[in-house]
Amino acid sequence: MWLILILLVLAITGTLWAVLKVAVGVAVGLFLGFVLIAGLIAWRVRKALRGPQERWRRVPGSSRIEVLRPGDDQ
Repeated sequence: MWLILILLVLAITGTLWAVLKVAVGVAVGLFLGFVLIAGLIAWRVRKALRGPQERWRRVPGSSRIEVLRPGDDQ
């Protein structure tokens, strides 16, 4: 009953739109915060389960450079 009365007063005074915008902003902020925290937790768990790894892996003999000069037809 009180909620309906508050909504009617807000609608009559014209502040209902501002209250709804604030409520939507808070809801979106909370959602993004939860998504960010869940992503960080998932990243840390994945990192902990995989263990320490080297950042770059070297594969011996996987690269070869060939220099092409103008006029060399092979």
